[in-house]
Amino acid sequence: MARWMLPVLLVAGQLLYWPGLPLLDHDGVSVPAAVVVTGACLLSGAALAWRRERPLPALVGVLTGNVIAVLAAPDRPQWVETGDATAIMAIFAIVALFSVAVHAPARLLPAAVAGAVAEQAVTSVVQDGEPGVDWVYQAQAVVASLALYGLVILLGRRRRRFHAERAEAARRLDAARQANLGAADTERRRLARELHDVTAHHLTSIVVNSSAAEMLGDQRPELRAEALDFAARTGRETLDALRRLVAILPATTGRDDTPSLGDLADGFRALGQRITVELPDGDPPPERAAAIYGIVREALTNTLRYAPGGHVLVRYTTTELLVEDDGGGAEVTGLGGGRGVSGMRERAQSLGGDCTAGPREGGGWRVRAVLPGADGTVRTAYPWLRGPIGASAALVVLLVLVQAVIMVADEETLPRTAAALILLAQIAHAVPLLWRRRSAWWAFAAVVLTGLLGPLLVQPGPVPARYGYLFLFSCVVDLAAVHAVAVRGARPGLTWLAVPAGAGSVAFVAAVLLSLDDSDPELALNGMAERLAFVAVMTPLMAILFAVPAAACWGVGFAGRRRRDRMRAREADGLASELEHAAFHALLERRRIAAGLHEDVLRHAAEVPGAAERGDLAGVLGSARRALTAMRALLDGLGGRPETAPTAVPTAPAPAVAPAPTSASAPAPSPVPVPALEPAPAPAPVPVVAPGPASAASGSPPAEVQASDVQEVPSSRSE
Repeated sequence: MARWMLPVLLVAGQLLYWPGLPLLDHDGVSVPAAVVVTGACLLSGAALAWRRERPLPALVGVLTGNVIAVLAAPDRPQWVETGDATAIMAIFAIVALFSVAVHAPARLLPAAVAGAVAEQAVTSVVQDGEPGVDWVYQAQAVVASLALYGLVILLGRRRRRFHAERAEAARRLDAARQANLGAADTERRRLARELHDVTAHHLTSIVVNSSAAEMLGDQRPELRAEALDFAARTGRETLDALRRLVAILPATTGRDDTPSLGDLADGFRALGQRITVELPDGDPPPERAAAIYGIVREALTNTLRYAPGGHVLVRYTTTELLVEDDGGGAEVTGLGGGRGVSGMRERAQSLGGDCTAGPREGGGWRVRAVLPGADGTVRTAYPWLRGPIGASAALVVLLVLVQAVIMVADEETLPRTAAALILLAQIAHAVPLLWRRRSAWWAFAAVVLTGLLGPLLVQPGPVPARYGYLFLFSCVVDLAAVHAVAVRGARPGLTWLAVPAGAGSVAFVAAVLLSLDDSDPELALNGMAERLAFVAVMTPLMAILFAVPAAACWGVGFAGRRRRDRMRAREADGLASELEHAAFHALLERRRIAAGLHEDVLRHAAEVPGAAERGDLAGVLGSARRALTAMRALLDGLGGRPETAPTAVPTAPAPAVAPAPTSASAPAPSPVPVPALEPAPAPAPVPVVAPGPASAASGSPPAEVQASDVQEVPSSRSE
């Protein structure tokens, strides 16, 4: 119903204006003309009702109805001038064009303006009523309509930006509300990823190594000592990591000390990986660092497990994160919870992107995360043309066009040199408005100073004094500068000073130009003293007159500024409130999870190094299994069921199998540590291991056991 209100009012106004009032006055209205104009008016009104849903077709319908009405209406003067019978229908076109600017894409605006100007040119020729066409007058009318429609477009785009800002604020508030509702669940998933990275693989490696030593103790008795030593070291490090995690859980939602990607790569290079890091856009910004770091850490951890010693590429830009390897060694099997890819995908989705992982052409593995731009926007061609600078440039062009039309409308022949100087001075006067959004006060000062170009050009003589009045039409630039100060000027409480300053400068320029005008000998001033006295008297009087429109422009701008600030304050308060509630819910969830870790996982993990130091391999295996079971239960409770079922850990000794012979020239690879939650890398999960001569002497973790030594379910690389 609301969309019909304005069209109904405009249609009623036009039909009352003509043919309604002439019919009431018995002014001899042609019935066919009245019928056609009424039908055309109804067509334009009906089209205008669809201005929001179909803005461009609505404009076409309005322009078509206007042309039909102008062709059918009488061309004699009805009230003011020739062809004014359909004057109100011109408002239809302005409203439709404004709707196109608000609701249609920017690429359609040139066509919309061209159609409106063409319609205005046709109606102007028809309404002229003269046998011949005055092409100069028609050109002036086209330029004037172009300036008017351009101003309408600028106002419409400004309204569109206002709607876009409000919609974006509403989206942020809705996202904050959704985050508040799901804060606890989000925190559970995040902590599940961190617990998986920190401890699950550590405990798995202890279980596997202890199981191997227990099952193969008769064939390879040296496994027992190596497994106990490995369990003691890894158990202590896991216990320290768990204690630190329990300590920081209630206090923080994320990492404030996230290392750079270069530091992360250095840690993995020390472990034998060949890593190339490409950061064309630099390291991720702070709001992205934790998520990006987590994705890269998980991807590099997988390269250690499945492509040890291979070449790895890490590339980060604002729109993409890529981690790929060339395959390295042979495929490795091991235990896992299947959380690797899901954790990386969740991190990418938290940034508004997505993550995929899979084999790459030519061998190896690729992890690719597609991310939105740093500011969340999509880059377009010629962004300056669609932004505030483009709007400011259009405003400057419109103001210059208006002044050019006024110059051409002068009845006398204006010398070309004088016309060029006047036009250049008006351009220089309007150009500072390009910076009115960035530095409103400086733009205002530049407008005031360039306003003095008029008296300077008239006084020496390049511009005849009788044409000095043309400079006064540029006062619209001063009014625009006053409005800009009210809207964007620093220190809002002092922006009212632009009113007397702007009015005073315009009044001074006008007084000087009038004092120099000698076109009327009777009114001409003689001598510098008379001119100075005239300027001193007329400047304050004219300043009072100019202060009225200047104060109106300032008032409109300042009122809009206050309304905008109040809206933003309400939006910011609502957003802050929702985020505060989300942080509170996340804090409660962290405290609950910290208590669960302390009661279940930490208690069993603390028994592992003690049992290892006592030489109790069965106690190590039992404590590690209980801790791992508690950890898996906690992970399942935090983040839901894993993507793939955990690999079964052998619980009973398998049939003794003779170990496969080891080549003396190819020593078994040693497991390598991976970075944990803390900034410094901590030892990480390792495959099933058995002692080797070198490792026994050096104290390094046990060497890898052949696949036939322990029966286990293979896990895919998507872990």
